[in-house]
Amino acid sequence: MLMTTHRTATPPRPRGDDGGAHAVGASTARCPLASHVFEMAMEPVDVHVAQARRTTATVLKHWSLPETPAEDARLVVSELVSNAIIHGSGDVRLRLRLRHDEHELRIRVTDDSTAPARRRRASAAGLGGRGLHLVACLSLRWGVADGGRTTYAVIPTLTEAPPCRRTTHSSTEPTC
Repeated sequence: MLMTTHRTATPPRPRGDDGGAHAVGASTARCPLASHVFEMAMEPVDVHVAQARRTTATVLKHWSLPETPAEDARLVVSELVSNAIIHGSGDVRLRLRLRHDEHELRIRVTDDSTAPARRRRASAAGLGGRGLHLVACLSLRWGVADGGRTTYAVIPTLTEAPPCRRTTHSSTEPTC
């Protein structure tokens, strides 16, 4: 089951063709530089990773986010939702918040596990262990909050931000 909520300056219209997800729009601001917020909850099923990625793309396009930060955000959402489904427990909640005044997109993925996300060393032949490294490279900062239940990343929305030269609040400094 998927549930979505939009809170934007100009809310999108709910649609019925999204496989059971529903959206609720509510105005949160009166000026064009307001924050936009999107929330989505999903069961921990692998197919929801692609759904979260597609939904993120649609929301960011609606918010007129430039293509480069939107691509970075889609990859970060995919990695964080994947980690929550594979390593977490319970339903997974995705929250996007675009702050125009700070030129940042904040991504939060929450599940019920108190085990914090940690970067692993990937083996040359292994398929896993690279997700949080990618998140670190694409983010201004990333880390865990809420007693390990939430993993967050902050994506710069200005396209001039240099890739892989960003800081992190994680316990492990990225080496990209």
